[in-house]
Amino acid sequence: MNSTKVSLVAIFATLILLGGRSTPAQTLDWSATKAAAAAASQRGEYALAETIYKQAIEAQRNTLGADSPAVAVSLNNLAVFYQDQSKYPEAEQAYQQALAILQKDGSRQVAAALTMNNLAALYHDQGMEDQAAAQYTASLKIFEAAGDSQLANHANTLIDLAGVYHSQALDAKAELLYQQALTISGANANTPEAATASFHLGEIYHSRSSNDEAAAMYARAVTIWANNSQLDTPQAIAAQTTLGEIYRATGKYSDAEALFSNLLQAQEHKLGTDNLEVAVSLNNLALIYYCEGKYEAAEPLYGQALEIRQKHLAVNDPLLQQTMEVYAALLRQLGRKSDARKLEAMALNINADNL
Repeated sequence: MNSTKVSLVAIFATLILLGGRSTPAQTLDWSATKAAAAAASQRGEYALAETIYKQAIEAQRNTLGADSPAVAVSLNNLAVFYQDQSKYPEAEQAYQQALAILQKDGSRQVAAALTMNNLAALYHDQGMEDQAAAQYTASLKIFEAAGDSQLANHANTLIDLAGVYHSQALDAKAELLYQQALTISGANANTPEAATASFHLGEIYHSRSSNDEAAAMYARAVTIWANNSQLDTPQAIAAQTTLGEIYRATGKYSDAEALFSNLLQAQEHKLGTDNLEVAVSLNNLALIYYCEGKYEAAEPLYGQALEIRQKHLAVNDPLLQQTMEVYAALLRQLGRKSDARKLEAMALNINADNL
């Protein structure tokens, strides 16, 4: 099962793991090693990158001891490298080795919990949801015991465990965890955790057709992302699109128009005007204008969406057919019957090709 990849925790600045006991030379050496491995990986020289990581681990074991937290750092980073290469058995082994080192030292429990989360993400990547849930549950206990100093990690782990439950269609369990994450983040939190939890609650409520609850959650997420200049992320775009669709479905056309107009401008700025994602936003805004009876405003948007899709989609793509049919209906509203008939004929040809 190729599930959506959970974002890996950016683990362990070496000084954090070592409690400040690492020497500048050791930290510098590791930084250089990590940079060299990353550069090799970027060049596609994965075998070289792996060798660099392994040599660093061996050197650390020889100089610092096999149970040094610095070795756990390196093992974790090697595991992340393996996971990025979809070498799951190797990644699991490296995570387990790092975890074994950290669990020997009671003062390293937060670092151990972060490693558990990475291991859980690895299991989630492979569809091993029970194993992922077990790791997240174990790390939650550590973050709960740590108190206020680990609120962000606590909230993120709740969100990740909720994602596991959601992938198993256990939405009642997922909902409770997302709500807990919001509670931990605070009622007026302006944090990434609050935005993510709100977004996923919106998804759950929307799947139940609880549109008022869904709209409130999506709107909260969008507001947080807007405050942090993050409205162009995939989640933020999905939230804005679905929120606009809810507004349209409930007759809140002015709200939907403002949302889709802002989204279109942002996407055109980021992606350019010749992009299939931009075509979706053009189509969404045009549909709002159509619902409002603003046919003249809708017409050029449908035209642009059709032009983009004709350029980038196969000639018999059903989405192309749908765009032509909707655009033709609009042209009839404008009295352009000849143009409408041409598009309708083209749409019929696509339909015939797909029979």
